[in-house]
Amino acid sequence: MPSNGTKVHVITYGCAQNKADGEIIRGILAEHGFKIVDSESEADIIVVNTCGVKVPTEFKVLNKLRKLSSTGKPVIVAGCLPKINLEGIIKSIPNFAAIVGPFSYQRIHEIARRIVEGERGIIDIKSDKMVKVCTPRLRENKVVGIVPICEGCLGSCTYCAVRLARGRLFSFPPDAIVREVERFVREGCREIWITAQDTIAYGADIGTSLPELLSKIVEVPGKFRIRIGMMNPGRLLNYLDEMLEVYQHPKVYKFIHIPVQSGNDEILRRMNRPYTVDEFRQIVKEIRRKIPEMTIETDVIVGFPGETEEQFMDTVELVKELEPDIVNISRFGPRPNTPAAKMKPQVPGWKIKERSRLMTKVVKEISYRRNQRWVGWRGEVLVSGIGIKGGVVSRNYTYKPIVLQLGEEYLGYEFEIRITRADTFYLDAEVISTIRPL
Repeated sequence: MPSNGTKVHVITYGCAQNKADGEIIRGILAEHGFKIVDSESEADIIVVNTCGVKVPTEFKVLNKLRKLSSTGKPVIVAGCLPKINLEGIIKSIPNFAAIVGPFSYQRIHEIARRIVEGERGIIDIKSDKMVKVCTPRLRENKVVGIVPICEGCLGSCTYCAVRLARGRLFSFPPDAIVREVERFVREGCREIWITAQDTIAYGADIGTSLPELLSKIVEVPGKFRIRIGMMNPGRLLNYLDEMLEVYQHPKVYKFIHIPVQSGNDEILRRMNRPYTVDEFRQIVKEIRRKIPEMTIETDVIVGFPGETEEQFMDTVELVKELEPDIVNISRFGPRPNTPAAKMKPQVPGWKIKERSRLMTKVVKEISYRRNQRWVGWRGEVLVSGIGIKGGVVSRNYTYKPIVLQLGEEYLGYEFEIRITRADTFYLDAEVISTIRPL
C-alpha cells in the first residue's frame, strides 16, 4: 500500500533535543508522502517520541502507551526509552507496531510504510550515528529553531540513563550546523536554541569547541537571538573565559544553564560529577562579576543514595548563597542499568519528598525575590511562545519569561514593554509600542 494519505500524529516528551527529534520525525515522514495531523483521533498511525530521564516521566509515557494501545491504532514507540527500558515498553504495549531508537529516524518512513502494509512488531534500535542538522523538519513553532549540535556526551554520571540511550559524544560538522541556523533564520526564526545533552562538550571529538562554533553562528546575517543549552560545570571550567566573551555578543541571550546537582562534594563524587562545590561557586561568582544580569538556571537532585540530612542541607545552603534564578528539583529515582540504582543506602521515598518540599519552598522564595528586581524595567522583548494560562510569552535579553495579554497571532513580534508585576516563575508586563512584526 502507498503511504500517500496515511495520517500520522507525533507526540513528543522531554528535552529540547527530543523536541528537535520530533520535528525531524515529522519532516521525514512528510517528505515521503505521509500527512502529519494535529490530533490522535485523526491519525492512522501514532508516533510517541519518548523520554526516559526520570521515573515519573517514564510512568507518564508508559501510561500513555497503554491508553493508545487500547485504541487499536498502530503505535510507533521512538526516542530514548527504547534504549533504556525496552522490556517495560513491550510489557506495557505488547501489540506495538514498531519500536525505534534515537538513531533510527532516517528509516522512520520505511518503518511507517511497512506498518501501512500490515507489518507489526518491528524493532529497530541500532546505534547508527545520524547527523541531525540539514534534515527535513516540520517545526512546531514558527519563531523558534531548535538546532542540535551533537548527540551523546562525555560524562558517566552514575544516575543517568540518557547516556545509555544517546551514547558517547558525536559532534555534528560545524559548517552543517551554521547552514541549519541560516536556514531557520531565512524561514523566519527569531530565536535559535543550541541544544545537546551537554553543549559545552561539543567538538571534543572533532578538534573544535563550543566557543568556536558560536563565534561562527553569531555571524549569520539576520535579527535573531541564541539560547545556549545546558553545560556541565566540570567542562565549562576549561572554557569559562571564552564562553563569557561569547555571552557578551548582542545576539546571545544572557542565560546559562549549569546543573550543580548537589552542594556536597562527597555526593558529587558518588554521582561521578567531575567538579567540586567550590569550583561551581567560582563559576557562578565569575559569571555574576562579568555579566551581573545573567539569568542562571541550575538543577539539583534530592535524595541521592547515601545522602544524609547534613549533605542535603549543604545543597540548600548553596542555593541560598548563590541564589540561582531557576532551580529544577529532581527527586532521585533509580534508572535501569545505572550504578546509582545499586548504591546503598537508598533514601526512603517519604524522606525524599520531605526534602523536595523544603527545597521547593527555598527555591520559590529566591525566584520570586530575583524576579521582583525586574518590576518597572522597560525594554524590548520578542514574543516566542504561547502562555499556559493564556496570553503569549515574550523574552527579554536575559531570557526572562514575560507574559503579555495578546493573542498567538503576535508570535514573532517585538514590543517595547514595561514590567508591571513579578510572579515566582514569570513576569507580567504592559505593551508600550510595537517595534517590529514578524
